[in-house]
Amino acid sequence: MRLASSLILVTLCAQAQVVPRVGVPGVGIGAGSLWRGNLGGILGQQPSKVTMDDLGRFDQYLAGAGAYCAALTSADYAANRLMMRSMAAYVRTMNAYSINPGMRSYLGRLSTRISAFPCAWVGGQPEPLGFEPIPPPVAAEPPFALTPPDVTNVAAADKETFSDLQARYTADAKRAASAWKSAAEMNARLTAQGASLNADTAAAVSRFQLLFGLAAGSMLDHRWEEVTEHLQAVEQETAKVAKVVGR
Repeated sequence: MRLASSLILVTLCAQAQVVPRVGVPGVGIGAGSLWRGNLGGILGQQPSKVTMDDLGRFDQYLAGAGAYCAALTSADYAANRLMMRSMAAYVRTMNAYSINPGMRSYLGRLSTRISAFPCAWVGGQPEPLGFEPIPPPVAAEPPFALTPPDVTNVAAADKETFSDLQARYTADAKRAASAWKSAAEMNARLTAQGASLNADTAAAVSRFQLLFGLAAGSMLDHRWEEVTEHLQAVEQETAKVAKVVGR
């Protein structure tokens, strides 16, 4: 736990704009959950607000990932797989959005570290991850789950909150899928004309996978306030995309 405390202290001191999540390991919230929650706070930022310091904090959290690979539960592995996909989606989004050579170089370093992430697989072959920006395809399903994950051991006092969040996730995913498909169709038309979606719209579309992954991971960790936070961000991005491409 000394390493976990050191990582949180580094994050606090580096820059105040991203505040680590609160929780007490061993009291309903495990160390892995805290790690995922803190990392989700970094990944959830708007691309236009990301700085080199933010990427540095991301790098620090990845460097300390090995401290959270002991005695993992099946829920930890599931949440870590979602976090791994969210990390890759974050890099894809930033690669599409950023034109800063230094930042893009740092993103390449992060891609290598993510690929070596040790806590998501139980003796199996890791799934391939893409880090280069990919324009929305036309004839494919959206790259995020349309239904929330199965969550076990929800406390009786939290069941109503959890049920509300399940319904909100499903409704948000349906709206986001519609906006994603409209963006894909618009992108195809623009590509035929030698153009493409503007950077802000493309970034908003690419964040759907990231944010739904973070929301699902927070559900598995029983961190309901974070689920709400990530779904609110999805709703904002969906509204932004729908304003450009329609529903």
